[in-house]
Amino acid sequence: MNTRRTLFALALIAALPVTASAQALPDGRGLVAKHVAAMGGREAMDKHSSLHMIGTFSMAAMGIEGPVNLWRAKPNKFVQTIVIGSFGESAQGFDGTTAWANQPGAGYIILSGEMADQAKSQADFLADFPEPGKYSSIETVALEDFEGRKCYKVKLVKAAGGETIQYFDVETGLAAGSVRSTETQMGKIDITSVLSDYMEQGGVKMPSKVIQKTPQGDVTLVFTSYEWDNVDPAVFNLPDGVPALVAKPN
Repeated sequence: MNTRRTLFALALIAALPVTASAQALPDGRGLVAKHVAAMGGREAMDKHSSLHMIGTFSMAAMGIEGPVNLWRAKPNKFVQTIVIGSFGESAQGFDGTTAWANQPGAGYIILSGEMADQAKSQADFLADFPEPGKYSSIETVALEDFEGRKCYKVKLVKAAGGETIQYFDVETGLAAGSVRSTETQMGKIDITSVLSDYMEQGGVKMPSKVIQKTPQGDVTLVFTSYEWDNVDPAVFNLPDGVPALVAKPN
């Protein structure tokens, strides 16, 4: 056989697995839809008006742990408190208008810019049920291992700006985690979130364990209690001292 033809044939054969693999990747929007269905469907969350989650916070590298509470309400209100061991309580919230935070020893601040946008995004009651229309593109870029699970890696680009890498478990269809760049009071950092131990709560499958991998160490949140539709609206009132900050001239 002609050597040149042999090399050409081998090159074609070598290229086949790559082409087949690329064609085998499922549509990103289809993976998002599968995730929403696996959680119970958006209609399952639509039945609820508020949620109070109770759990524990731990940071093994620093030997810190404490209780965590998260309150959420439609359409876009939330408050989260975490007792960081002997350091005291850290809190963050959004009342539908103002995003704020309180760190031990630092006092209350009004969040602005990217940090405010992140708070608003977290406050979205339906944040775990992505609306495809809010994204300019949703692209499946790879099939790879993520934290010991075979997952599809999907890049989601928001129409309003910003992108997230989301991993969807091949077996269950549920979100296994994400990687994103996040603005903090200490500057921008990359955070990998790992979601596991999904449990059905109020007709909705939710991860009861969340590990956030940060440059300072892993932060683990484990939620053990879910109370639906019984959150006092007063929970979302701005804490004492925050209204005065809002009223301050720039």
